[in-house]
Amino acid sequence: MIRQCAAVAILAAAAMATAAPATAGPLDTLFGSAGAGSSGSGSSDLLDAGSSALGSSSSKPQHFGKLGRPDATNGVKSINVWAYAPKTQAISPGVYPKNAQLGVRWNSTIDAGPVVDGNQCRMEVRLSGPKVPKNAQLTKTQDCTSAKTFLLRAPGSYSISVTDTISGASNSIEFDVQ
Repeated sequence: MIRQCAAVAILAAAAMATAAPATAGPLDTLFGSAGAGSSGSGSSDLLDAGSSALGSSSSKPQHFGKLGRPDATNGVKSINVWAYAPKTQAISPGVYPKNAQLGVRWNSTIDAGPVVDGNQCRMEVRLSGPKVPKNAQLTKTQDCTSAKTFLLRAPGSYSISVTDTISGASNSIEFDVQ
């Protein structure tokens, strides 16, 4: 059993190290998707960490989105984002039904790659799309790694950006609601 878990972890790390976290990976059928076409709450804790935390065959971790300032007090280099649909099945990759709780899951990483899992960030989560209520357009939190969902009733294209105002790091996802 331990050998099987180790093999799965190695395969997951190798597969995810080559793809940006905002896209679906080849292991989605095994663990659920951590990508933009997510069909569930994500996957195992292993995939929640994001590719930069898992490392890669090169010694330098990959960072996606707008990178943070090198002198940021919280050390955040980049933010990984995934579409988050905890109780909804995707109609197709990146397309979800209306009247569903949909949103974003994110984690922040430092320059060396490990995930920042604390409350030393100043995150702004911005939702844009058709008929977004004013109180849902901007959410603020100190959680460097977390998730946020919204009840999306109107069909159309949506975008969610996650920005750490301390480091300036940001990333975003886009998906459609039908």
